[in-house]
Amino acid sequence: MMSRIERIVYQDSIPDSFFEIPEKIYGKSLVKPMEEAEAIRSLFEMEAAHHDIIIYTDHEHFRLTGIFPKKAANAYFGFWESMDDQKLHTEAFGLLKNDALKKGSLSLTGPINFNTFQPNRLRVGDVPSWGMFDKEPVNPGYYPDLLSAIGFREKLTYETRLIFRKNLPALFASKDSFVKTIGQIPFDFITLNPENWALYAHDIFELMHLIFKANPFYKAISYEQFQLIYSDQFSEKLCPHSSLLVRDQESGQLVAISLCQPNYHALYPLIKEPHFIRDFEKLPHKTLMAKTFGVHPDFRRQGLLNYMGAYGMTSLIEGIYEDVLVCLMRSDNYSAHFSNHVPYESAKYALYEKILRD
Repeated sequence: MMSRIERIVYQDSIPDSFFEIPEKIYGKSLVKPMEEAEAIRSLFEMEAAHHDIIIYTDHEHFRLTGIFPKKAANAYFGFWESMDDQKLHTEAFGLLKNDALKKGSLSLTGPINFNTFQPNRLRVGDVPSWGMFDKEPVNPGYYPDLLSAIGFREKLTYETRLIFRKNLPALFASKDSFVKTIGQIPFDFITLNPENWALYAHDIFELMHLIFKANPFYKAISYEQFQLIYSDQFSEKLCPHSSLLVRDQESGQLVAISLCQPNYHALYPLIKEPHFIRDFEKLPHKTLMAKTFGVHPDFRRQGLLNYMGAYGMTSLIEGIYEDVLVCLMRSDNYSAHFSNHVPYESAKYALYEKILRD
């Protein structure tokens, strides 16, 4: 029987159908914003220097990208979207597995769109009350079952927690000492607004590499790719009451960062590129998203995560927000303990792995 899947070795072009398939799967739903084709084409061009890339697609109901690093023993899959068709799914992943074996790969991991700076992971379980937040992994509920049926297992798990307004006072109480002493530590807090983002952009790029380079499946990216993700438009989304850089007063070195923003999803699609100053008051419900927190390895164990959390809490204490989402924490990360003592709603996510060779 003729294969329904076409195997396309990437050579500077991506078929238009690649960008049409997600809309067929998600329909006109606002659950998942559509992709930016030009940004993805640019990403493929950048990553082709370091990876062999193969696209598997029927051009209608399924797409998958095999990502084979030229200097690594493990392969990845990403840009995966599929109708609930196990036969089609098994056929495509069979082609991917054969290519991985031919290239000597020890395992397949995903979904990762090249690296963890880009979209990665699946959401597992029921849809949470918030529906979706910006850059949250969102997918049909049958996706994990499709992977499990062909031998993939959860490799790493993650969690998002929603803490409701009525439970915030208990959260504040646990960090009261940090709130009270925040002005007494030998560090400067620099508000991350668009002006300061532009001023410190390259320093932020270098700091984030130092903070996160030890994370599983992390791969360094170029400053050019960093700017694609963390652009001027990104900085305009940030909440200036809770996003900040931390600078060591003695050395002048940037040592920590927190990136927070409102959940703007209720404004989509009328406003696709929100701006905090312009659009915050348009939100029908104001949820603070604590998205990224990190400390330079040389400055850990000094309480800086707690102090950044305390800084962000001021916007909650002052009533600017109604509740808070603590986003995409790794399940085994110490930061997950931050809200253990208060009630919360949670959502789970996972990266999957299939071992190809022992």
